[in-house]
Amino acid sequence: MARKKISDTTKQKVIEAGASGLSRKEIADGFGISLSSVSRILKGKSAENAAQGLTGKEAKTERQKKIADLERRIAELEKKILRAEIKKN
Repeated sequence: MARKKISDTTKQKVIEAGASGLSRKEIADGFGISLSSVSRILKGKSAENAAQGLTGKEAKTERQKKIADLERRIAELEKKILRAEIKKN
C-alpha cells in the first residue's frame, strides 16, 4: 500500500514544530501523520543542514535568528491590530 504524500507546507510546519521543541509524538499527533514520517522529515532537515555545512550550533543560531525575526513581525502585527481597534472605536 502506498503511503499518503505529505505536502511541502506540512513538512515545513513539522520542521518548525520540531525546532520549537515539541516532541516527535506531539508533532505526529498534531499533524495526523506517523511518528516515522515525523522522524524522516526531521532527519531530512538535519541532512540538509549537514549538506549546507551547518553544525548543530550554527543551525541553532540560524533558528534563533528566524525566531527573533518572527517575534519582531508578530510585535509589528500586534501594533497594527491595536491601531485598527483604536480607529474602530
